[in-house]
Amino acid sequence: MQVLVIGGSGRTGKLVINELLERGHKVTALARNPASLEDRLNLQIVQGTPMNKDDVRAVVKVGKPSVVVVTLSAPRASDSPFAAVASPPRLMADSNANVVAVMKEFNIPKIVIMQAFGVGDSWPNMHCVLRLLMKKSNMIYQYDDHNLVDQEVRASGVNYVLVRPSRLEEGEARPVKEWPGAGKGVPLMGACTRATAAKFLVDAAESTTWDNTAPVITS
Repeated sequence: MQVLVIGGSGRTGKLVINELLERGHKVTALARNPASLEDRLNLQIVQGTPMNKDDVRAVVKVGKPSVVVVTLSAPRASDSPFAAVASPPRLMADSNANVVAVMKEFNIPKIVIMQAFGVGDSWPNMHCVLRLLMKKSNMIYQYDDHNLVDQEVRASGVNYVLVRPSRLEEGEARPVKEWPGAGKGVPLMGACTRATAAKFLVDAAESTTWDNTAPVITS
């Protein structure tokens, strides 16, 4: 399988690339700074940004992907989730809009996007403490952007999977738990390791099981 990864230089994106390569897939990554990714067999790195549709078009012409995996997140002033967002308010929405538009041009059938528990219809199922925390912190701006992605990708007509891990944390891959009903019942401290999320994103890219759904996961 030929896979285009958008956001591959991020912490989860690098794990997704590793997982894809280990499973024998060929990967093309669009990166603002190609040096942020290690040269690997079956990995092509193209310089550019998903905020520029021409850059997306160029990387698609190189990689000829059959599926796109997006692991973008809005940059912050520091690694703290409470730090100020250091990116445009529609970074993820505009980037995904460009990707979807190019997918349609080249008849690429499927996109898998990493979001977060609390996006879209999963918001009411977040613990009330977490909902209050989101509303009172800078994290709400990233959720606003994720919600735009949710609305626009669903309306685009492309085949999608919107993966929503609860509270990403570092750690090795563990057995994944899916929460039906848009995450109903996820506990306050429910979390998902990045490695678990990366494996699930690749599973969703390989399989039709989760097509046109938004699975909430923990590990």
